[in-house]
Amino acid sequence: MKASRRVLVAIANGSEEIEAMSIIGTLVRAEAEVQVGKVYEESEEQGNLKVLLSRGVKLVADLGITGETQDDDYDAIVLPGGIGGAQNFHDSDIFMSLIRSHFEKGKLLGAICASPAFVLEPHGFLEGRDATCYPALSEKLSNRSKAEQRVVISDNLITGNGPGSAIDFSLALVEHLYDKEKAQEVALSMATTYD
Repeated sequence: MKASRRVLVAIANGSEEIEAMSIIGTLVRAEAEVQVGKVYEESEEQGNLKVLLSRGVKLVADLGITGETQDDDYDAIVLPGGIGGAQNFHDSDIFMSLIRSHFEKGKLLGAICASPAFVLEPHGFLEGRDATCYPALSEKLSNRSKAEQRVVISDNLITGNGPGSAIDFSLALVEHLYDKEKAQEVALSMATTYD
């Protein structure tokens, strides 16, 4: 089995609670070293690590994502959805530069719900790749051939379609970072299955 993996789970004001917590919790159960990073809004003062998620849940990040955050530190970067959070990801030049550098090195990038449509598609990450997203946003994808699927894996890109698929999406991340046996072990610990 592979050694522990380092994962950055990005959050911003407006990120979707179920997705963020499912990703974080599943990866922690897999014994990944998870850091929760706040993506700042343009007008927001850096240093504040509190985040107001899409339905009013408050979360405190481990770190703020700044120009000094290095993509070399992470085996994967994962983006929960939520339209407000996805828009904040999209609008952050610092964050977009970080994930572009990470992705171009062939490292794992995960995005679920609104993030494939609002972040990855407009910035060219989905070119020539299959992906899914929140069903009501699928018209924003240039390639809709697998848009109805819950989770889509395309090389080093994993996308999911929404809160209801957040555990399946998270287990796919575990399999990619470790192996299928580890994903099944984590699934069993959560009283679910993983094929």
